[in-house]
Amino acid sequence: MRRTTLVLPSLIALMMLSLIMVNGCSRQGVDDLPMDAAWAKIKDYYERGRYLDASEHLEIFLINYAGSTLADSAQWLLAESHFELKEYIISASEYEKLITQYPRSRLVEEGEYKLGLSYYELSPKYHKEQIYTEKAVEMFQLFIEDFPSSMLVSDAEERIQELRSKLAKKEYRAGRLYHRMGQYKAARIYYQSVLDDYYDSEYAEDAQLHKAESWADEKKWDEALAALQGYLNRYPESGHRDDVLDRIEDVKESKRKQLEKEQKEGKSIFDIFGADD
Repeated sequence: MRRTTLVLPSLIALMMLSLIMVNGCSRQGVDDLPMDAAWAKIKDYYERGRYLDASEHLEIFLINYAGSTLADSAQWLLAESHFELKEYIISASEYEKLITQYPRSRLVEEGEYKLGLSYYELSPKYHKEQIYTEKAVEMFQLFIEDFPSSMLVSDAEERIQELRSKLAKKEYRAGRLYHRMGQYKAARIYYQSVLDDYYDSEYAEDAQLHKAESWADEKKWDEALAALQGYLNRYPESGHRDDVLDRIEDVKESKRKQLEKEQKEGKSIFDIFGADD
């Protein structure tokens, strides 16, 4: 029994050592192949979905053949491997290397697009920090500027619109939160941000209306009227036009009643000190 207990761990250790040696020899074999053969093997790994193996050998390939005609393709495939592994921060870095190190490569066009797409995949839900969302918008816009005739432009434009809508939603929701808390000035800062920066988003129209309501909630009737009129100027074809016109009349009536109340409750200086004889 004691001999069996000792032999079994020894067999397991021997098997593990053999696997390590085989794996190491396999990796070494690929990296020691001539350039074309190594490239063919790496592409085979990638095409079979072995992205981790491909990425490991590509890093060595780029060291061994940095100045070769395949260097830009290897850098591209390295970025693609990390993208397929959903390692988007790394893929973004590798696409950026492709763009900066091989600016004349035919792969730069798609590389710029995939750089934006990497940040797009990192973009979180609207209520979280939006650094990656903003970065994705920036990269897609740069791609459109650099390659305006690309077949990928329409896709990049759609993604920009989607990302901007998310940014607008974050600002709008923040405004609504402050509004409900009665912090009207803070609310208007966020509403105005939507109107200034995301005027083409689905949240802009509501932001203008709630901006007007925030003034009305403070009983600042002139400002509320100006904001409601601003809504009509911005959205002359709005389906809410009649409702806004009715709201304008309501605000005017509220202003009139407040003035009457102030006149009834107020006392002139003559009431306080008496008139001259």
